[in-house]
Amino acid sequence: MKENVNVMAVFCDDTNRISRFDEMTNFIFYTKDNSVWHKSEPVPFHPDLSGGLTSVRENINRMIVCFNTCKIILTKSITGIPYHVFDQSGFIICESENFDLDLLDAIQADLIRIETEPKDDASLVSKIPVKTDESGHYFLDLNKVQKSYPELSSKMVLLPFLKSTTFYSLEVVCTHIPPWFDNKLEQMELTYTIPNEDDSGKHVVITHALCKE
Repeated sequence: MKENVNVMAVFCDDTNRISRFDEMTNFIFYTKDNSVWHKSEPVPFHPDLSGGLTSVRENINRMIVCFNTCKIILTKSITGIPYHVFDQSGFIICESENFDLDLLDAIQADLIRIETEPKDDASLVSKIPVKTDESGHYFLDLNKVQKSYPELSSKMVLLPFLKSTTFYSLEVVCTHIPPWFDNKLEQMELTYTIPNEDDSGKHVVITHALCKE
């Protein structure tokens, strides 16, 4: 991680409070100088998610041009194509329901800690589910992902895959069942089972509801 941890962008609504990406009206840069965070003037931006993949990418790329050395963004929520565009462009994506300057300090401290810790095999941890030898089956160790990338929530890791990938089953290793599974998966016509548990935590298998016997 070689990003400039002294510059972060916050997605805001028309009251300049942190917002979801799809509800933002502007973004504000925060730059730290001599231990003090300074904020820029709001930069107007209204996401256009009405078109296809190419249109959405172009809309977001016009926004990214303004970011220069800033590679850290804060938002209440970002999913789907926008998440993938920022992720593939090398951004660190942080989600929070609330915002204050202490949050910037906490994120900065976490990123510095991650950079200075021994890497071991962290660089080998995939942030997205990977294909197994069996066609249509995927696997993700959510425990390892969130240990290596603490800024990523389970929604940020899993929802883009669930919404955009054709799959038969996805096995997820986690310490606990994410609370959004019960409602969100049902809305997406997905279901999950827990075949067994071992010392590393729960192995949850997500499938399409129609595939449930």
